Amino acid sequence: MNIHVIGTVNGEVNEGLRNIATHISHAFEKEHNVIYSGLRQLPKIIFDSKKADVTFIFAWADKRIYELIRAVSALCPQVWVALVQKPSDEFLALTRENSLGCSYLYIFDDDVKDLTVADGKVLKRFSVGINTDKFVPSDEADSRELKEKYGFDPEKPLVLHVGHCSAGRGLEDFFQIKSAQRLIISSGMFEDEELVKALEDDGVTIMSGYLENVEEIFRMSDAYLFPTRTTENVISIPLSVMEALACGVPVIGYRSFVNFAGIGCTEGAVTFIDSPEEIDSILPEVAAKKSGESMLKDTGSWDDTANDIVKTVKESMGAF
Repeated sequence: MNIHVIGTVNGEVNEGLRNIATHISHAFEKEHNVIYSGLRQLPKIIFDSKKADVTFIFAWADKRIYELIRAVSALCPQVWVALVQKPSDEFLALTRENSLGCSYLYIFDDDVKDLTVADGKVLKRFSVGINTDKFVPSDEADSRELKEKYGFDPEKPLVLHVGHCSAGRGLEDFFQIKSAQRLIISSGMFEDEELVKALEDDGVTIMSGYLENVEEIFRMSDAYLFPTRTTENVISIPLSVMEALACGVPVIGYRSFVNFAGIGCTEGAVTFIDSPEEIDSILPEVAAKKSGESMLKDTGSWDDTANDIVKTVKESMGAF
């Protein structure tokens, strides 16, 4: 099958949507011919859409993407849009007025509850995968060795966050942590320079840019802080949380971030808080939960995800 992927797939999986697009697309490549177009490469999008059996669009669904979907749907018989967070209000309003000639993939039920889908088109939930060969738990000796490798004190607990160092994500919570070493792996995208400087001035270590061996950072950490309070600034199923749990690292998160319910994890793997002032006091209890086994339950691989998507596409084409 000739698969056309529209989105950002550049090998650097340091952003949620890009991470998902890259892993699924590379899994497609194992059995299919995959061609890629960037979101701004309009002539290439037109050319590649015409010769594809199916086109997948990985992008946040806003007005601009609505117009792109309309154009691509006139060129390719099968168009599928991957929704990894709730579409914009404008996109939802436009689909109510004129539904699009595409099907949708989504990862969280609430994201599509107000979406209007055209008759004959498909709304399919897909699972977020995890590379279980890469994201594996460590033992105490491995964790100590990795802390020393990256310049941290192996005798002290380490609290981690991986993601964008941008406004609205709650990273100011790191100011509240006094009893542990603090590390933020910043994607290098959407950075708030004032926030970065303030965190560094307070003694928080920030590593910026894509890290090929980021799994080592997870494995050496004792707790993972996910300080985002609402669903507005992140994809609906945070991959960094899943990667931490896969490495046996317990998570601290806000009760108000309701999408934690979409992550299948062991009991007690996520400790919920209501205010940043709670973080320091619960850290010893949370760090003690670090496990030599994955804290995820029944999470498949990216190959499983890609194969399930292809099966659904073929069914919609009448290929089965």
